[in-house]
Amino acid sequence: MHRVLVVEHHPLVLSALADLVVEEPGLELSGIAGSAREAISLANHMQPDVVLIDVDERGRQTQRLVRLIGELLPSARIVRLTAVSDPQMECLESPTNNPSILKTAVPEFLRSITE
Repeated sequence: MHRVLVVEHHPLVLSALADLVVEEPGLELSGIAGSAREAISLANHMQPDVVLIDVDERGRQTQRLVRLIGELLPSARIVRLTAVSDPQMECLESPTNNPSILKTAVPEFLRSITE
């Protein structure tokens, strides 16, 4: 069973992503966060295996959040979610160096980690 933390600042998108996690067998929603502060607190307390982080709002706060969560959860799979395809954006802080994925590809990604 993989525990998943979802970080997204848009409430409707956050809810939809959380629903996708809940509906996928083999996954457990360990928490949802609408802000960096919530995400760090939940990551520290819930110790998820997978962290889905919205990166559409570019900037230092997102980079810092990914770095801090990577430090808190060195063995977690950190996956950046984006609404646009951008080959420049990669999860360099993730131990498996996963590329970012489109939000529309989240269902397929979630299925792939439970197989």
